[in-house]
Amino acid sequence: MKEKIFTAARGLAMAAMALTASISLASVAQAADCKKQYTIGFSHPVGESEFAAALRKKVVKYAGENGCVTALIDNTQQSNLESQRATLESWVIRKVDAIVVLPVDAPALKGLMKKAQAQGTKWLTYAIDVEGADGSVGFDNVRSGDLVAKDALVWLKKRYPSGGVTAAVTTLTPLVGFAGRWDEPLKQFKAAGLPVVSEQDCADQSCGLQIAEDALRQHPDLRVFIGINDDAAIGALRAFTNAKINPDEVYIAGQDGTREGLEAVKAGGAYRASVAILLDDLAKSIINNSLAAITGKGEKSQADVELGVASKPERLNALIAQYDE
Repeated sequence: MKEKIFTAARGLAMAAMALTASISLASVAQAADCKKQYTIGFSHPVGESEFAAALRKKVVKYAGENGCVTALIDNTQQSNLESQRATLESWVIRKVDAIVVLPVDAPALKGLMKKAQAQGTKWLTYAIDVEGADGSVGFDNVRSGDLVAKDALVWLKKRYPSGGVTAAVTTLTPLVGFAGRWDEPLKQFKAAGLPVVSEQDCADQSCGLQIAEDALRQHPDLRVFIGINDDAAIGALRAFTNAKINPDEVYIAGQDGTREGLEAVKAGGAYRASVAILLDDLAKSIINNSLAAITGKGEKSQADVELGVASKPERLNALIAQYDE
C-alpha cells in the first residue's frame, strides 16, 4: 500500500478526532496499590470484524482487572491507513507507555514507530514481527496450520482411502508471520500425496467463493479446502453448496475461530473444523507483553489455539461463547 499524503490541517483534525474516540473507549483502571499507572493503546485495523470487537472488549476488561493499566482502543475499520495513522499519532502526542498495533502498512508507519520509541513509548506489533519493534503479541500460526492439516488428513484417510481427490489452500503471502497457516497444510498434503490444485492469496468470503468456483470448474474432484481464515473458508462453503456437491464428500476448514466459522462447524455438513484463537489468552498477552516491554519485568506469553470440531460439542460451545462474554 502506498503511503497517503494529506495536509497538516487535515492530519491534525483527524488526530484530534482519533484522540477523542480513543479516550471515550479507554478502560477505567480499578483502585489498586500501583506504584505507577500505565496507558496502553491497542490498534487493530479491521475494527468492523466480530473477532476484533470481541478482542477489544477483553483487552479493556483485563486492563481494568489489572488495576494499574488504562487501555485505549483504536476504532480503525477496513484497514484504513489514514485512520490508523491518525489514532497512533494521537497516542504518540499523548506519550502513552506502549502501543500494540497490527499495522495496515508497516513501512508507512516506521517513522512514527521511531518517533514513539525516541520519547520512551514501547512499540509492539500484533500478529506479525516488524524489525525494530520492542516486542510482539500473537498466536501460534504453525500450530494452527498443523492442527487443521492433521484433522483434514485423518478425515481424508477415512473418506477416501484410495485417494482420487484434490485440495485447495488459501494463503496471504504479504503477512509472512501467518505462513504456518498455509505452509503446514501444503507440506503435510504433499507428504500424504494429496494434490493441491489451487494456492492463492485470499482472506475474505468473496475471493473464497471465487477461488472455489474456479477450482471446481477446472478440477471437479476438488474435495478439500483449507482457508487461511474462516472468511475464506465460508466463501468456499457457498461455492460447494451452490454446486450441489454432497457435503458428506467435502472437507472445509478455516482458522481464527470466528463465530460464523464455529457456528458452521456446529451446524454440521462440509464445514468440519475451525482452529480458534483463545481470546482471553490473547487479550491477557496484549496487556502482559506490553507491561514486560515497559518495565523490563514479567513473562511474555503467546495465545494458544484450539481445533473446534463437532465431535467435541462442549468445547465447541465454549469457543463460541467467547464472543458473548
